[in-house]
Amino acid sequence: MPELPEVEIFRRYLDQTALNQRILDLQITHPKVVGGQQEDLKGLVGDQFNSSQRWGKNLFIKTLSGKTMFMHFGMTGYLEYYNSSVEDPKYARVIFEMDGGYKLAYVSKRMFGRLGLTPDVESYTSSKSLAPDAMAISKGEFFRNLSGKKKNIKTALLDQTVTAGIGNWIADEILYHTRIYPTSLTCNLSEEQFADIYRRMKEIMQVAIEVDATREALPEHYITRYGRKTSIECPNCHETIERTEVGSRGTFACQHCQVKF
Repeated sequence: MPELPEVEIFRRYLDQTALNQRILDLQITHPKVVGGQQEDLKGLVGDQFNSSQRWGKNLFIKTLSGKTMFMHFGMTGYLEYYNSSVEDPKYARVIFEMDGGYKLAYVSKRMFGRLGLTPDVESYTSSKSLAPDAMAISKGEFFRNLSGKKKNIKTALLDQTVTAGIGNWIADEILYHTRIYPTSLTCNLSEEQFADIYRRMKEIMQVAIEVDATREALPEHYITRYGRKTSIECPNCHETIERTEVGSRGTFACQHCQVKF
């Protein structure tokens, strides 16, 4: 699933390609991704995108007329901007035809993502009970939200009411670098460990954004660089990284380097 770094990259891509162009037409190839908003979305024809904002894993696009569109990318979603003479992407679900001779497609193979209009960003995030974005949340609020969860640390980090934007691989990477085993209970962690988690979260997000969320371009001491598979060697101790499930999510950790608290 696209996590915060990937969605930030989508946002920057949108800004560099599709802003400030009039929308000539709108094609919805599969109604599921827009719910009951087909007619509302068609009201964007004649409008134009003029700014964007990311909140966690969600992308918001504001139009010249004052409308706000949200995009959530589900498991396989992304954006593609391309010349109108080129064939539409195979799994394009919503296609915006722009007046510059290009199209912007919301692509989603498995159709778990959603796209639609919302009154404003705050209404949407409030309706989803989203905590502040992981790149914007203060240390104090992060501590309060995380320490208030009586669950294992991996599950707590994935909880979007703690902070918005952390997904599966980011959580594994944070816990690997803080040397905390994923099933450790939040109530057993110290304030110093919370501070380390917070610092590593910001650092890992920034690094991922800088390398365009390309797995192979991550630093050599990041376990995600080597893929989500059972044969990963720990960059620190060289033992095999263990694959388990925590909260029904595939989880990678080193039994030698990470400690259960």
